[in-house]
Amino acid sequence: MIAPTPTTIGELLSVQTRFQVPKFQRPYTWTGSEVDEFLDDLEAESKAKRGLFLGSILLDISAQSDGKIVIVDGQQRLTSIFLLLIACRERARVLIPEIAPEIHRKIGFIDEVTAESLGPRLLASDTIRQVFEHMANNKWDGVVPQRIAGQTVKRQANRVRKVFDHFSVRVQKMGVETLQLLLRGIYASRIIRIDIDSDEEAFSLFERTNARGTDLEVSDLLKNYLYQQKVPELEEKWKEVVDNADSTITKMLKYFYVSKKGYVTKSELYRDLKAFGKQEGATYLIQALSDFSKFYAVVKREDNEGVLKKYFDTLEVESIGKYQDRYGQLYLSLQALRLFRVSQVYPLLYAAISCFIRLGGAKDNDQAKRFVSLVEDLERYHFVNNAVCDRVGNEVERLYAGYCEKFEAAANFVDVTKSLQLKLREGLAGKSEFVTRFCDISYSPETIPLIAYIFDRINNTGRKPGERVCLYNPNNVRANHNIEHFYPQKPRKNGEESSVEDESQDFIDNIGNLLVISFHLNSKMGNASPKDKIAQLTGPKAENLGYIKTFVQAYGHKADSWGRDAVFERAKQMASEAYDKVWALE
Repeated sequence: MIAPTPTTIGELLSVQTRFQVPKFQRPYTWTGSEVDEFLDDLEAESKAKRGLFLGSILLDISAQSDGKIVIVDGQQRLTSIFLLLIACRERARVLIPEIAPEIHRKIGFIDEVTAESLGPRLLASDTIRQVFEHMANNKWDGVVPQRIAGQTVKRQANRVRKVFDHFSVRVQKMGVETLQLLLRGIYASRIIRIDIDSDEEAFSLFERTNARGTDLEVSDLLKNYLYQQKVPELEEKWKEVVDNADSTITKMLKYFYVSKKGYVTKSELYRDLKAFGKQEGATYLIQALSDFSKFYAVVKREDNEGVLKKYFDTLEVESIGKYQDRYGQLYLSLQALRLFRVSQVYPLLYAAISCFIRLGGAKDNDQAKRFVSLVEDLERYHFVNNAVCDRVGNEVERLYAGYCEKFEAAANFVDVTKSLQLKLREGLAGKSEFVTRFCDISYSPETIPLIAYIFDRINNTGRKPGERVCLYNPNNVRANHNIEHFYPQKPRKNGEESSVEDESQDFIDNIGNLLVISFHLNSKMGNASPKDKIAQLTGPKAENLGYIKTFVQAYGHKADSWGRDAVFERAKQMASEAYDKVWALE
């Protein structure tokens, strides 16, 4: 039964029940800009002695006999109103102490005998509940807590403070008459209260109200659907999925679907995920999501090859987990793809791993080697096309989605992988384009990680992961090695450092003039001349890096005349070798 009734906020907050935000609802997400807009509208309507219309609010009254009404739709607005009333109550304590208890009766319940707080009217979203209840107490001290009962609530506090501080700043400036006018405006604000009396109807209305709009994320709607299906232990599993998504839940849900079913647009994502759940079962869907989220967390953010090894050990993939050169190489390639900000490979990799395991790859060394070679090719492809040639990352989105479907249906993992690697070679930017763009790479704070990565790969090409000398550390690119300008940034003239002319800066910062060397040798060289640096690079304490020896052999004799021509000659040589050897696809 649906019963729409016009009412006011004052009347709504006079009923002797609590309003509960259910678990399937999204977190409280209002920001300062929404607060300011709401207050501006509220104050304008208050001055005009009209009640601000706040739209409809859906309430499930099926549990009203237990003293609770469930907010199906409207929690953002109601939570914000309660926070505004708390700000008004605190201001009233100073201006009009006698009305502070009256305001509190809208916020929460008070024992008529002891005047102790009996809790708030609003059982808020789990993402702010503890902090909200603390602030709603009629004896709140005005401090938003970081810990409650020995437990950290920092995230909750930060989420609440963003809104409450905006309310408080505005309210604290009010005098008696302005505050009273605001309170009248709050209580007179109008809503359409829509009562429903069953869980099923609540879930259905929630979805119909929000699925066509943009207010809710796909994750909110999907969580609602899974709650409706009464999936066992959903709360714990959903929390794991959200935590693993690390603030990219919508992207992760899309990648999950693509890995299973192929290409999907964001506008169609919820509909298709729901259809997937109906086809395979909601319990299967949440378990599959949980499995994918563990993979996603590892490839997206872990900078520790031991974590990657543990992931494959958990899957019992002996053909990778037992071989350091294999999981070590996978770790390096995933590290590079994060540097290039290419995440479109994630569903493809998951589909490939799932196919690889399904077809016996867990103990098959040939399949394992082929999988590793695929990931290496993906690194090389995206270095050439995206990191250097600056092509858009989503140009491969449909290609990868199509191969997710191929892996899902494959009877032979190696054949599908070879086919994909051939497609990558066909789509690779040409050498002329690559060389031109590579020679444009120049030193700046933004390019330091990419430059360190380039020299790392040049120096370590052909070496197994256990034999590498690490020149690129994504957590701290300056940890052990620094970028050195072979022609110094501040060359010495007459024994003193001098600034470089602006027109010379392009060749001095160009990649052809750069080296990556140890921190100590970099400090020692300072702004020495190229000739003096060659002497240090060949001396008894020279840098023991293969590419440095090659550099000295190729360019050491040009140190006396090192300048623009030599820099760009070296840049072109580096680019040519990079394309033909270092980043050449298999």
